[in-house]
Amino acid sequence: MLDFWYSDRCSREMKLGACVVTCLIIYACSSFERLSTTLTLFCLATGAGLHFIRILKNKLTANHPYAEGFHILFFVLPIICMLAVITNLPDNHKLLSAVQALGFGLLGIFITSIYANRAKRFD
Repeated sequence: MLDFWYSDRCSREMKLGACVVTCLIIYACSSFERLSTTLTLFCLATGAGLHFIRILKNKLTANHPYAEGFHILFFVLPIICMLAVITNLPDNHKLLSAVQALGFGLLGIFITSIYANRAKRFD
């Protein structure tokens, strides 16, 4: 999914639509149970961190000694972070809180990738 997000086939309109739908899902889930500020910031930071790890991974050549390590890190880090968040969620409405946490992680990726690839206004 992230390969499509970072490809040229994903237009600005599609990215905006994905951000709006994600925000609407988070808003709908928050009407039942709100995610704490700490967990929200942690999820946003996780998403932004995944974007920066992907940038580093793409800059490394295939025969670089750290290329495999970044591949493993990019695969394992989101799983570890989401498991840490899910274990710290409140017991009531745990599924809705988990959806919010995942949504905030995606928003972290969306915002940092859109900002990094924006068109420059001044030369």
